[in-house]
Amino acid sequence: MTTFSSAADALRFITGSNATVTLDFEATGRHFTLKIARPWNRDDNCRDHDAKIFFVNELTGDPNDDDFRNFVGFFFADTKKLMQSKKARAAGTPPCDAFKALAWVLRQLSADVLPEGVAIHHSDHCCRCGRTITHPDSLARGIGPECIKHFS
Repeated sequence: MTTFSSAADALRFITGSNATVTLDFEATGRHFTLKIARPWNRDDNCRDHDAKIFFVNELTGDPNDDDFRNFVGFFFADTKKLMQSKKARAAGTPPCDAFKALAWVLRQLSADVLPEGVAIHHSDHCCRCGRTITHPDSLARGIGPECIKHFS
């Protein structure tokens, strides 16, 4: 796992279309591994990179199985404000710890602050296409050399 050194790189990774990120809170010793992805475009059979919404799921099962089945919430590309599903809000379900953690981290990163006491890791895979990345520059960003061309 690689840790980000800037808020801009971490936020770019999280909003890359298909990211797996781990938030590691030093003070509490807790960590949350999240899959943050844009919806699937069935017409093109790939992620809809133009979609304005990101869905967030928490890793709840065996890490080797990539079992991201616990839906945490969603956020829109322009606001970065995490929200629960309409169904969860209507049921009065309180936000889970992963929801609260990601919401706080997103607020910090959106203010261009890399939160102290929180390590933000990525899984050495490109946040856009999912390929393994190995070059030090790409690892620092969490985005491969071809996919970085799609970010402004």
